[in-house]
Amino acid sequence: MRKTLLILLVLLVLLLVLAGLSGAAPSDAPTDTNTPTNTPTHTPTITQTPSVTPTPTLIPTSTPTPTPTQIVLIVSTPVGGTPTVPLQANGCYPPLGLTVGGMVLLRGGVNVRSQPTESGPLVNYYPSQVLLHLIGGPVCADGWNWWHIAGVGEPGWAVEGKPGFYFIKQYSAPNAPTCAAPLDTIQVGGKLRTITGSRVRQTPANNGFVITVVQAPRVTLDVLDGPFCADGLNWWKVRAPYGNTNTVVEGWIAEGFPTNYFVQGLSSNGRPAVACRAPLRLHSGSRVGVTYRDGVPRHLRGAPNSSAPVITDLLDGVELQVINNNSTCADGYNWWQVQIIATGTTGWIADGYQGITGSTCW
Repeated sequence: MRKTLLILLVLLVLLLVLAGLSGAAPSDAPTDTNTPTNTPTHTPTITQTPSVTPTPTLIPTSTPTPTPTQIVLIVSTPVGGTPTVPLQANGCYPPLGLTVGGMVLLRGGVNVRSQPTESGPLVNYYPSQVLLHLIGGPVCADGWNWWHIAGVGEPGWAVEGKPGFYFIKQYSAPNAPTCAAPLDTIQVGGKLRTITGSRVRQTPANNGFVITVVQAPRVTLDVLDGPFCADGLNWWKVRAPYGNTNTVVEGWIAEGFPTNYFVQGLSSNGRPAVACRAPLRLHSGSRVGVTYRDGVPRHLRGAPNSSAPVITDLLDGVELQVINNNSTCADGYNWWQVQIIATGTTGWIADGYQGITGSTCW
């Protein structure tokens, strides 16, 4: 009996132990179900990553850094126009500070007139830029400043242009040394004769390209322009034969030095020109009268030399007005371009003396 009770007691204990084990399993299940509840808490941390994506929106805000393109626009806008220059009381702009007696460059296509006015007769025209002497001016007329120029062909008046668009400008050779006074027996439009063999250069300078060489002395050349001071020498633009051919070329020849001239001027009769005495102190606008005592009328000629065609005879007492500011020396006379006040006829007349000793001409 006791064995039976002991066996039942043991069985009861076993049943209790088994019951305890089976109850522990359900108590662990909630911990398993809690893990899913934890996953949502992790998912917010995952969804947090999209909250970082707004930071890329800052990148577009940095793209405006290419706005330096605006700087280019700002810099390009101030091009800077022509400064406003007020007109003077005479109706012209302030004239350029050109030096009378110097050289100027005149652009091509500008009319050269006998008088400083738009109604003045046309006396010259240069199709391309040309180097000229400035012999007078400025004169204000018709709203323009006019300058008196001389070079190839007839001298005359040309407008200087206006601020921002000028037709004429001063020219000076860079680092040009001082030259001796040029020979007044050599004149543009006249002729000169070589004394020694001379080089004809493309430009008026010792380093100018040699076009040809006039090897023989006593060769007569046409004078086209000059004088131009460079390298301590006065240069004249001439028309010369090319070598031993019949072809002619144009270039510059040096005059030489007072103690050793390479060329000499010729008068209209082909003889060595006679030097002129100092001219009368006349200028553009001066009024003069013809006077003589030998009973022989003086001549108004078509060019400044004694062999030029006679335009008309000038009787004693005829009143004239001087057109140019500087005389032209030719054939031993100082020639002035004048206009007959009564008729408006223009031409050239000598001012009274030939050579140094002289004989009265008017």
